[in-house]
Amino acid sequence: MYQKERIHLIYSTLKMKQFLSSQEIMSLCNTSRDTARRDMILMEEEGYASRNRGGIALNQKDKMILDYKERQNENISIKKKLAKHALSYINLQKVIFFDVSTTIYELCNIVPSHIEAYTNAIRNIEALGQRCHAHMIGGTFHPKNAYMYGSETIHEIEQISFDIAFLGAASVKDDGIYFSEQEDALVKKKVAKRSNSVCVIFDDSKYQKKGAFKALDFSEIHFLITNKKPPKNLINQIREAGCIVDIIGE
Repeated sequence: MYQKERIHLIYSTLKMKQFLSSQEIMSLCNTSRDTARRDMILMEEEGYASRNRGGIALNQKDKMILDYKERQNENISIKKKLAKHALSYINLQKVIFFDVSTTIYELCNIVPSHIEAYTNAIRNIEALGQRCHAHMIGGTFHPKNAYMYGSETIHEIEQISFDIAFLGAASVKDDGIYFSEQEDALVKKKVAKRSNSVCVIFDDSKYQKKGAFKALDFSEIHFLITNKKPPKNLINQIREAGCIVDIIGE
């Protein structure tokens, strides 16, 4: 079994058990103690897990996705830096979609006045309305995360051609971006199809978090803006898909 295959097997098992001892990894992959140790070291370096107590434990950042209100004050300084950096992507763009996201909310607070802004997020529209011509996309209200979704939302989006869409990411996995709610993922899918450029903005806590519903493949995304380089296996997938990774500070 190749190391890449072993890492995938160990990680899949780890997500179910939360902790694996060195002996369990040896039995699972039919390898020696030295090989198991090398695999654990690599998984720690790549950010999948942490070594402790004679084994390896799932990283705390691989927890379930928090609700919007719970995320508001997480990594706030990083979110502001990401938002400021994303301003350069607007330039002469006119018609822009702003996704429900605590990071993109920070971008909504600093956008230029010349744009036509569209959003399905309640908090975004309050910020955008103070700075530019802002449009609220209607639909069914999601009370927990304060956004609009459903057939009416999808229908309105279908009538608009966006120059660029700024989307968030609840989870960034090997094959794309994921979200905890299917209706949210469906809105992202439709927005991406109606946009000339798709820019996903997220901080490094989103790598390999749990998320049940896939929104986009990396091939459907033009730019990823983040604060830390993705793990090696992940950045290879992103670049092979033709997506540009923009890391602030590099």
